[in-house]
Amino acid sequence: MKLTEHQRALLPLIGLQGAVGSLGGFIGFFVMGSNDLHAILRYTAIMMTAALAVIFLTYYAGPRFHLNGRRLMRLGFAIPGLLFLFCSGSVAMMAIAFGTYVGMSAGARHALEMVLLHDAERDIYAARSGTLTVVCSVAATLLATLLLSSLAEQSHYVFWLYGAMSIGGAWLLGKALPDTPPVALKAPLAILRHPQFIACFPMFFLESGLFGINQAMASAGAVKALGSASHFGWVATAAGLAGGIALYFTRQNRHVHNRTHWLGGACLVVSLSFVLLGASVWLPVLYVGHSILKAAGTPFLSASQQVLTQRALDIHGELPDRIFARELALWVLRMMSLVLFWPLAKVLSPMHLLVAGSALLAAATALQYVIGKAFFWQGSSEQQAA
Repeated sequence: MKLTEHQRALLPLIGLQGAVGSLGGFIGFFVMGSNDLHAILRYTAIMMTAALAVIFLTYYAGPRFHLNGRRLMRLGFAIPGLLFLFCSGSVAMMAIAFGTYVGMSAGARHALEMVLLHDAERDIYAARSGTLTVVCSVAATLLATLLLSSLAEQSHYVFWLYGAMSIGGAWLLGKALPDTPPVALKAPLAILRHPQFIACFPMFFLESGLFGINQAMASAGAVKALGSASHFGWVATAAGLAGGIALYFTRQNRHVHNRTHWLGGACLVVSLSFVLLGASVWLPVLYVGHSILKAAGTPFLSASQQVLTQRALDIHGELPDRIFARELALWVLRMMSLVLFWPLAKVLSPMHLLVAGSALLAAATALQYVIGKAFFWQGSSEQQAA
């Protein structure tokens, strides 16, 4: 597949998204290390709510401020970058800053990719963009780890690094992206009632509905097994290389006809990684195995999820309405799972909570293959009928 000029122009920003996204792992460690599991759950709830609020505000104000995909993508790094510079260690401030980044960059990326990619192009493009994401994520993680190791584990240097990275990327990248129409909300609630959209709810829940629990379990496991942020960084760097190398050498092998095979393999590897995460409470060295397996499988799973998301958005309605409706549905599902899981943190010991959460994530990842396979099969049948 030969990329178009506009598709190539988007790739550096996707790489930057991967680099800045690696900050999330460090934030989880900082919050969990200085507080407790309740703090990471509060952080996750605030962060997810901030992400949804930012998508709503930018899409609502899109026509007034002429916020097209290109402008929104660049602002999605510039504004959070400024917030990163002023993160003072407050859990709420870290959550708002990272949530702003997640909401603005994801909202812009969906808007651009849905315009720039046809269904037959999505698999190979997802592999290429995923490879770039992993490479940039590993590079940023390594740089942050070196800072922490040499500057006495001071977290504010990490936020300054990511702030400078975000602002610099927003200034230099994305100028060649196309001038798409401004994003604008018109009737997003109508999308929520669409039968095809409702049919995606099980997939949404398994793909992203357990995001908050995933964040909490990963942070709890890292703190228990590794003890310091720089140790976390070294493990994350080494593990990320495994995923990046694997995805690079298989980037040409993803096609429409083998989507379910890639999804199944990725779900198997990631599910096994969660089993190791739960077992690390008895043998902490297994956290390294968890990190390597998760890093090896996540790029492949993310590439499959990217295609699933784009297929789910291939329904009737205005594109911004479809994107916001999906984000709203994800927020509801994520908050529901978080609220239901939170009481367990009050009655279970940290060790038992980590085991229970890891088992839940392993089962959900396995079920994601079943739902995703049916979804891909349905899409293939509809295309053949057409």
